[in-house]
Amino acid sequence: MLKDSKADFYSKIYTIAIPVTLQSLIMALLTLTDQLMVGQLGDVAVASVGISIKIYGIITVVLAGLATGVSIYAAQFWGKKDEKSTAQLLGLGLFFGLGISIIFTLPVHFFPQFSLGLFTKDQRLITEGSVFLEVTSLSYIPVMLTMIFSAILRATGHVKLPMMTSIVAVCINIVLNYLLIFGNFGFPELGIKGAATATLIARLFECCFIIAATYKLRLPGATHIREWFGVSRPLIGKFLRTTYPIVLTELIWVLGETVYAIIYSRMGTAEITAMTITYPLQSLSIGLLSGLSSAAGIMIGNKLGADDQDGALDFSKRFIKLGISVSLGIGVLIALLAPLYVSIFQVSEEAHHMGTRLVWVFAGFLWVKVANMILAGGILNSGGDSKFVFAMEAAATWLIGVPSGLLMSFVWKQPVFLVYMILSLEEVVRLSIGLARIHSKKWMKNLVAEISA
Repeated sequence: MLKDSKADFYSKIYTIAIPVTLQSLIMALLTLTDQLMVGQLGDVAVASVGISIKIYGIITVVLAGLATGVSIYAAQFWGKKDEKSTAQLLGLGLFFGLGISIIFTLPVHFFPQFSLGLFTKDQRLITEGSVFLEVTSLSYIPVMLTMIFSAILRATGHVKLPMMTSIVAVCINIVLNYLLIFGNFGFPELGIKGAATATLIARLFECCFIIAATYKLRLPGATHIREWFGVSRPLIGKFLRTTYPIVLTELIWVLGETVYAIIYSRMGTAEITAMTITYPLQSLSIGLLSGLSSAAGIMIGNKLGADDQDGALDFSKRFIKLGISVSLGIGVLIALLAPLYVSIFQVSEEAHHMGTRLVWVFAGFLWVKVANMILAGGILNSGGDSKFVFAMEAAATWLIGVPSGLLMSFVWKQPVFLVYMILSLEEVVRLSIGLARIHSKKWMKNLVAEISA
């Protein structure tokens, strides 16, 4: 590549990755703030809200898969400069998104106790949680609208609006939490219902703001409703074939993480405590580099949509090298600061010792995790290679990760840091398979070559 091309490459990364990364960190801040404020209400409130968030997490994963499918095709249509098809893609995403949201909203809203009963038999948690769930279930449709419009905006390079919308929504949520949970400044003291109401209002604002701003600024997606319809059958077929494996991949990941959590919790209190200590650090580290995966999907998708396969392959190699280089540096820093980080938590000496070792293991595998995030979530999916990604992710998790974790913990009785280390080897296998797929070029497909409005 020429120097100008390199400058353009890094300029685009900066433009796309920074806002996406900030948005991820902002949402993490919101979750942390919610937990701290609800935590003042006692153990039952914390646990009931935690279970309710798990239910929300399921629909979020499904909608995230749908939004990823929208983003893949939007990026290629944008590279092809086909704005009309982009508008029809938005309509397609909203149609399926609305169906999914209604399927979740109706039973959760009208039968919250039944929904919570699938996760716990503690009647106190079900009673408290149903109050929270009944209100927050009304936010599922606004969340869907926000995610689909954000997917269109990011795929077309307009990443600042979703970021700014999230910042304002988080501020509203935090302020309303303070006012409605505790009844400050003359507001009613609603407790857990106040937290739910604050979440609903923030989600409604987020949805209305991003749609209104899109139309006000005439950004991609600001089309007349009639342009959402008349989607061609080839586009519907291709979209579904690409998107359903992405949704399955997300669900497989959630299920795998749940099994891992069960493994750690069954090993003992100190073990699960030590593992829990690492979660905020893991979320923060991965969140800091999540923008690279988004930027890879968008930029490479644009290249494929424009029939520039050489450029797409070159961008792929650059993204992988950049992700590994940055994450290696962050991993070294995490390893050095591990004892200091763990000392922040008031835990037993045993849990402290285990936690430090677990952080070291995480630091050692961070570069592999980030490379896989960019490779599978960004590069391969940008070419519609979602079926291969699903097969790779499912095989690595259920043929290597879960069996090795079960054997190491329950059969061979190994310490938790060794269990985590051996279990993490699935990431290395996944990386090897993914790199081979990249070099095969089989993933490089122009999904929109024969599709136009």
